Amino acid sequence: MTSGNITPRIALDNWYLTPLGQRVQDLEADYLKTQLFLYYGQRIVQLGALGWEQRFLDQYWLPNLYVVEEIPAPACNNSKVSCLSRYETLSITSEIADWVLIPHRLEYESNWKVVLEEVERILKPEGTLFVLGFNPWSAPHLKQLLCKKKTSFPECSGLLSSDTVMRVLQALNFEADKCTCFYPGKAKIKSTAYESIYWPLGAVSYVIRARKRRFTPIQGKSPWRIRSLIHRPAPVPIPQPEPL
Repeated sequence: MTSGNITPRIALDNWYLTPLGQRVQDLEADYLKTQLFLYYGQRIVQLGALGWEQRFLDQYWLPNLYVVEEIPAPACNNSKVSCLSRYETLSITSEIADWVLIPHRLEYESNWKVVLEEVERILKPEGTLFVLGFNPWSAPHLKQLLCKKKTSFPECSGLLSSDTVMRVLQALNFEADKCTCFYPGKAKIKSTAYESIYWPLGAVSYVIRARKRRFTPIQGKSPWRIRSLIHRPAPVPIPQPEPL
């Protein structure tokens, strides 16, 4: 919670109205629009309303979006809140979501690891998770810390690096090996080689794409038994009855 009566969501909405926030919003919306490959009947669960979901979701898919908020908040611009629930104990059925979006919400949660555990619970096997976060080493955030005064950068209780989030996701059986950084001063998303040089200061935010994996162990008494199962010949097809 931020100072005064301004909730973290409102503070984030106000930051997205600044020139830097609008540029970051453009980059994040363009990325999500190219990465969300939806099929008929799939459900999307989003933790926290943004107000510009229509920028990365077509009108056809917006009814499949379920937005979860922790506390009652003023109505967001063009956003619908499906249910009110704490992120640490989501009141959602297990393995019901095909996609889960966490847009800059882990920074405001003290038990953010528990939130990821809940996301793993509601996500279907082979479902996809997107985690958007702020770079703790970005120039606007460092300026806010060094000056010790309020700036245009959103106030967060604790920023998380992409490596920290990816390690926790991998411990939860997620395949999280891809992280994309957003540089507001650049015309488009840069390659990994560019990120390795300019990541600490240039990138304001990042997004992690992870897929939930479900591993099923093969039961067997020994490796030879498993080998015999793998190389077992195919069964003989059922013969068709001869026509009369």
